[in-house]
Amino acid sequence: MIIYRVKQFIWAFTSIFKEIDKEYISRYLNDEEKLLFNKLKKSDKAHSIRVSKENLNLLERDFNKGNLSEEDLAKVGLLHDIGKIDRPLNIFEKSIIVILDKITKGKLKKYNNIKLIDIYYNHSKRGVEILKNYNNNIYSYEFLEAIEYHHMKNININNKILVILRESDNKN
Repeated sequence: MIIYRVKQFIWAFTSIFKEIDKEYISRYLNDEEKLLFNKLKKSDKAHSIRVSKENLNLLERDFNKGNLSEEDLAKVGLLHDIGKIDRPLNIFEKSIIVILDKITKGKLKKYNNIKLIDIYYNHSKRGVEILKNYNNNIYSYEFLEAIEYHHMKNININNKILVILRESDNKN
């Protein structure tokens, strides 16, 4: 777990110096969604693009496509952390919260009256609220459910989008 967190820190730091793949974003997001996406911090944009691309890799490699669309999986990866636009966390704030969360074994969550802590724990729910209100509610129930529960560990939902999103987010 510690190696993964170090890797995340390095990715976040190095994303400052990398170009955002605007062509990829334009392929999957409409103009309204791009406006939202562009409110994310650069490191969150880079993370979301990695998650989106990993979603497509998983779809191609491991999952029976069934009713899953490439567009939905790419889009959910790009928008899964959109709730962070309310209070973007810089790399140091996020690092401190991750460490405090580990030390307190999640008890830090009860201080969600502090915006920084609230966004860290509740950005997924906030993201669903933003998407429901922003784009005429064009998203499927499964799409929004995947965003809302992508950090919940002990929840058993039969949603292939959520399964793929969790795996991709955990790798990136």
